[in-house]
Amino acid sequence: MSVLRRKRSRPQADVEHHIRHELAAILPILRIDQCAIELQAFDPATGTAVLFVKGGCPDCDCSPATFMQGIETQLKLRVAELKAVLATEESPG
Repeated sequence: MSVLRRKRSRPQADVEHHIRHELAAILPILRIDQCAIELQAFDPATGTAVLFVKGGCPDCDCSPATFMQGIETQLKLRVAELKAVLATEESPG
């Protein structure tokens, strides 16, 4: 009889650091200088990240929310613990 082993999960702080690192790598691709997207919260129980979104593109009037589907896809590919990404325009504090 084989024993099923659970994959060890990383500490929440490590996952949050990884999400921030990957956001920093993804955002320059968008080339929106006046846009801010920051990790506001991560829930390890659900695998959900909440991103604070502010600003937009002054040239084309696109808001960062327009790019959220692509950002979510890239983050989920790069951070194994991530299952969902939500965006908020409410200030983190």
